[in-house]
Amino acid sequence: MGSGLMRKKKKKKKTNNKKKRPKVSRYPDWSKLSPDVLGKIFETLSSPIDSHRAKTVCSNWYSVWKTCLHKPLYSLQIIHQGDSPTEEDQTRKILGFTQRSYCMATFGSWLLMVEPGLKFCIFNSLTCEKIVLPSMESPIRGGKVTFKHNHMYDDGYFLRNGSRRDEVRYEFDSVEWKNSVAALWIDEVTGDYVVAWTYIQHYLFSYKKGDSSWCNLNHNRKSLVLFDMACDKYKLYLYTADHNIRFFDFSGKYPIEKKSENRYWKHPFDYVEEEWEYVWKRKLAVRPSGEVLIILSLKLVLSEETLLFYIFGMNLESFKWERVDSIGDEMLCFGHGVTVPLAFKDLGGGTRSDTIFFVDKDVWPDHPDHDHRVSNCGVFDIVTGVVEWPKKLYRSMNGTQWFVWGVVY
Repeated sequence: MGSGLMRKKKKKKKTNNKKKRPKVSRYPDWSKLSPDVLGKIFETLSSPIDSHRAKTVCSNWYSVWKTCLHKPLYSLQIIHQGDSPTEEDQTRKILGFTQRSYCMATFGSWLLMVEPGLKFCIFNSLTCEKIVLPSMESPIRGGKVTFKHNHMYDDGYFLRNGSRRDEVRYEFDSVEWKNSVAALWIDEVTGDYVVAWTYIQHYLFSYKKGDSSWCNLNHNRKSLVLFDMACDKYKLYLYTADHNIRFFDFSGKYPIEKKSENRYWKHPFDYVEEEWEYVWKRKLAVRPSGEVLIILSLKLVLSEETLLFYIFGMNLESFKWERVDSIGDEMLCFGHGVTVPLAFKDLGGGTRSDTIFFVDKDVWPDHPDHDHRVSNCGVFDIVTGVVEWPKKLYRSMNGTQWFVWGVVY
C-alpha cells in the first residue's frame, strides 16, 4: 500500500462547550448579601429593636440599612422598673433602673443615666448594653475637685474645689439639677464615646472612653453659665451665657480647648429680638460638616401668638450670624446637639428632612396650641413655619429627653 505505512488518525479532543461553574465556598460570606436582598430583610423587621440589631451585624449591613426607606418607625414607651404603663403601644422597661434614676442626655438609642449615689452609666435602650462609668469619688483630673459622701443624706455628697464647698443632693427636681447641662456622643462602629455634664454653673466634668478617671474642664474655678452644650466626633461645644462658642478637642490623650482653631471665637451670637419676639430657649447643634447652629425657640406676638424656631449659622466670610432658612436633607432634634442626615426626604410617620422635633417643654407653656395638641411632641417645618403635633410617634424621658426611631445618628 504505497509506502506500506498505516497512518494513524489523530484523535480529536472532545471539547466541552459547557461553562465551568465558579467554585462556591462551603462557607459563603453571608454578611455580603446584595443590597436588594438586605433591603427586603430590613423591610420585614417590624420591631425597632430587631432593626437596630440587624444594622449592627457588620459595616455592609449598616450601610444598606441607612438607605432603607421602610424602616420600622413604631413608637416605644420607655418606663422605669415599677412604673405602671398607661399606653398600649410597645412598652419597654429599663431593667435595673428605678424611678429615682435620671436620664441626663441621649444620643440615638443611647442614654446617659445617673443613679442614686452619683453612679453614671451609658445605656442602650434597644440592646440593653450598659457601660458603667467611673465613680465620682475616684480622683478627678484637672484641679483639686473631690466628691465626698455626705453622711446626713444617703445619696448626698460634698463637692470641694479648693476652699469652696458645695452640697450635692440627689433631688433632680432641685434648681441645681434643672440648670445642669449634659451631652453624650458615641460612635456605634468603634464604640468610642464622650460624656460631659455641668453642676451649679461652676463645674464641668467630662469622661472619654479609655480615660482612667473623670476630668474637670473648668480649671480656673470661675463661673461657667451655659445655655447648652453639644458633642460630636470628639469635640465638645459650649454655648456660653455671654453668647460665645467654645470647644474642647478630645481626640488626644487629654481634652484641650483650642481657641486658635475655633472659627467662632470672639464672634458672639449677637441677635437682638424684636419687641414682638419672646425667646423661650436657646440650643446648640452641630451639622455633619462641622458647622455650628444656634436654635431659638420663641413665640411671635402680633394679632395672634405663633410658635416659631429660628436657626442661625455664622457666615464665614463676614463672621456675622445669619438666619438659616433650610438645613436641606437633615432633620434637627431640639436639644440633642446634632442634625441628622436622612437618606430620603420623607421616611413617613412624620419623620422628614428640614424639620425640628421638640417636646412640649421646649416651647412657651402658655400657648393655645397646648390645649389642642394630641401628644407632647411636635414637629416644626423649617420652610413653612408650621407646627404639627403627631400622635404617639415619639416618646420622652423625664419630660425633656426623647427619641425618634428609625433615623441614623
